[in-house]
Amino acid sequence: MNVFGGSPPGSGPHLEDALSAYLDDELAPAARREAEAHLAGCAECREELDDVAAARKAIRIMPVHAAPRPILDPVPVPAAASRRRAVWALVAAAAAAAAFVTPQEPEIAPSLPSLAGSHAARASITGDPLTQLAPIAVPVRFGP
Repeated sequence: MNVFGGSPPGSGPHLEDALSAYLDDELAPAARREAEAHLAGCAECREELDDVAAARKAIRIMPVHAAPRPILDPVPVPAAASRRRAVWALVAAAAAAAAFVTPQEPEIAPSLPSLAGSHAARASITGDPLTQLAPIAVPVRFGP
């Protein structure tokens, strides 16, 4: 089996995309030897190799022309608009800096760890965890 997924040269799949790599001398030495062996036994791949080489040569000899004008003409920006943008950029930078510099204390009321600890302690002493835990959520009454 060869690196191109085929059987012996001439009987398996063709080189197809590997032809371009072969022409650019980008194949590893083992893959190049297998490609040459395949080309030796496959007239269809040799013909395709000639076609690809001719197309590449035709493309490479085409002249290169500069664009007649820029695709996007630069739009002049009035000085007043430029100053407004600079002011807004400065305001945005100041706001971002203030947001990152100003310390933010999380406001949690009541302190959940202390509430949970006190409820656990009361529940273990009284033996009635349901009644003791009720104030953590919504006051609940059982019975009439």
